Amino acid sequence: MKNMIQPDYLQKGDSILILAPAKRILPNELDEEIQMIKSWGLEIILSKNLYNSYNFGYAYSGTIEERLEDFQEALNHSTIKAIWCARGGYGSIQLIDQLDYSQFIQSPKWIIGYSDITVFHTKIYQLGIQSLHGMVVKKLKNTNYHSDSYESVKALLFNENFQYQIPINTLNKNGVAQGNLIGGNLSIIYSLLGSETALNGENTILFLEDWYENWYHLDRMLMSLKRAGILSKIKGLILGNFTFMDTEEENKENYTNSFDPVSYQIIASHIKDLNIPVSFGFPAGHTGHNLAMKFGAKVELSIQSNSVNLTYI
Repeated sequence: MKNMIQPDYLQKGDSILILAPAKRILPNELDEEIQMIKSWGLEIILSKNLYNSYNFGYAYSGTIEERLEDFQEALNHSTIKAIWCARGGYGSIQLIDQLDYSQFIQSPKWIIGYSDITVFHTKIYQLGIQSLHGMVVKKLKNTNYHSDSYESVKALLFNENFQYQIPINTLNKNGVAQGNLIGGNLSIIYSLLGSETALNGENTILFLEDWYENWYHLDRMLMSLKRAGILSKIKGLILGNFTFMDTEEENKENYTNSFDPVSYQIIASHIKDLNIPVSFGFPAGHTGHNLAMKFGAKVELSIQSNSVNLTYI
């Protein structure tokens, strides 16, 4: 396992910076969440271009140059303790190779988010620094949120005790394994294959989630991870939410199911020969129950017939 640098935990009075590296944020769209973060005793800094908008085949939160400026200033910032991404969408890949991480490596801070933010998690992991896979600031529309979705972010940032409640699933593969926790959105991990920021599964506990993907494309992505040698390297696998999969017409019964059964069967077919523990049904991803995880941290994944436990070691 890799020895990863852990950014400092937060204390009341610390500052956290909010920026948007991908899709645009509308005015006042974050007001409720900003008040929540302030109630934790944190100071909020908003990036200069947070509410910018730039349409170029997609509604970006500013031009590449504007988003780069915000992220670079955040990486270099001397006093903030965390960078919380306002939302995902698409656009992080446009920034990742143009950022200078030298000051960030000298003074690391937590980077928080999921979905498109998987691009940053993978890069930060390569730099040997832990990050926080969890809620972006903005909530998904028409989604009821479990209180732990944001509370788990707070607990991990402040080094408070947080116990994962992971349901048992009949597709689980029992066993115990240790490794560095990493992963994120499967589509993003797939898109990074063959690049300098491609995920290396060596000695890892891999987490995967996704939404709005065709079943055949899910199979394609898993085939690509297998052919790239990633699945054969991992020590354990955690499967989160796979939601709104395929089409509503073809998936009438389970289209809104947080843990799409067909998707899980497809995944099970790809890992059936792997002698590793596998947990299905972990509450994280594009739904209202999205538990935060410390990526890069050493963890133990223990799966028995009557229990599933993820523990930081």
